Amino acid sequence: ADFGLCAQLTSEQSKWSSMVGKAHCMAPEYVNKDTCGTKADIWSLGVVVVEMLQGEPPYSKEIPLKVALDLVAKRGILKLKNAEQLSAVFQDFLTCCLQTSEDTRWSAEQLLQHPFLLSAKPLSSLTPLITVARQMREDRR
Repeated sequence: ADFGLCAQLTSEQSKWSSMVGKAHCMAPEYVNKDTCGTKADIWSLGVVVVEMLQGEPPYSKEIPLKVALDLVAKRGILKLKNAEQLSAVFQDFLTCCLQTSEDTRWSAEQLLQHPFLLSAKPLSSLTPLITVARQMREDRR
């Protein structure tokens, strides 16, 4: 995914403070002009997933953009549209990504052990679906 920013963090420099990136993906600590660590990327991942689900990033209709950023910093992500259609384990995964406090937001290591990711099927399970999709495309020609 393209979060619109990147930075190399090391054990000597585990936070950054420059303001770059796509505004809608910015973590609350980034919006508040605090230094940011790797958990800001976890927030961005959650926002990208929300955008994939809803077709737009959270608060995208807020004008000006500063209002949207202030809402993210103060409230986090509001209730998802059609949340009842999402599994509880998936909703929990998003909740772990979108904690407004960096201290309670899960790390990448923790997320890799989350039941949602652990339940993922191997890529090979997509092969039959790809085959069917290709056949359907050929049949339309």
